[in-house]
Amino acid sequence: MLEGQRTGVLLSDPLGLGWNLFGTAENGIAVLWLDHPTATALVQLAAILAGHLLGVLVAHDLSVARLPAGRAVSGQLPMLAVMVGYTIGGLTLLFSP
Repeated sequence: MLEGQRTGVLLSDPLGLGWNLFGTAENGIAVLWLDHPTATALVQLAAILAGHLLGVLVAHDLSVARLPAGRAVSGQLPMLAVMVGYTIGGLTLLFSP
């Protein structure tokens, strides 16, 4: 949320020379609800969990559709282990001090 707004500002003055090419160099950064670390952490937590869950579900559907019936479940185990690792890693980074 913040870096996206900052990108708009920096597009007008990419070299830091005081230019205002697109008229956005003097725009401020609206922090909105981002002043509340708990709300930010909850949104990030939801995004990590939802994204990884969606990835596992899509991979499951593709595995069932493309692999033979006997290998449909066992073919998903490596990807499941990687996604669990990514989720644990993401949550560790999110909540580490």
